Amino acid sequence: MSKAILVVDGTNVSWAWPKSRPHMVRSEFGRAQLLLFQALLKSPVRATHQELVLVFDGPPAAGGPSSARGTLVLHPDSGHSADDRILDLIGQRRHSGQAIALASSDRALRDQARALGATTMGAMDLLGLLDSSLSRPQAVPRGRSSRSEKPSPSRDDTAAWLRQFNAQGRSGRPTSGQKEGDSR
Repeated sequence: MSKAILVVDGTNVSWAWPKSRPHMVRSEFGRAQLLLFQALLKSPVRATHQELVLVFDGPPAAGGPSSARGTLVLHPDSGHSADDRILDLIGQRRHSGQAIALASSDRALRDQARALGATTMGAMDLLGLLDSSLSRPQAVPRGRSSRSEKPSPSRDDTAAWLRQFNAQGRSGRPTSGQKEGDSR
């Protein structure tokens, strides 16, 4: 049986990984992406998959990784999300008969990927293969993910997301009708 292709929800995994999260918080997306890319290339994950495909949100970031032999780095087309790109890729590859595994903590994305025939694992399962301090038993792709939730965000993570998605007004205070700590 041939090896599966591993598709990594790159932005999702970068936010979950303690080593890349500080770069994400500081909007150093290229650095965070490159760190994940390099770690995957050096990990046992590379040897156990036919191809690695990392899909990151938005346009390519300055200083970010580019595709290399056996590893493809993708970004969504303008007006589309990384999730759209991931699902399209899974559909195309599964249609050609290739086995696909997806690493993401996005439960809805994993559900859609499984409906297309992919196996899934949570971000922390993948990260356990990269970082022994995060290792968990049975960190392998399965039909059902063994971890369905992202790690709880720190106060800095939450503040960075609020800044990035402009959930707060210019004053830094919640917008009208929004309670402190409410990210609506």
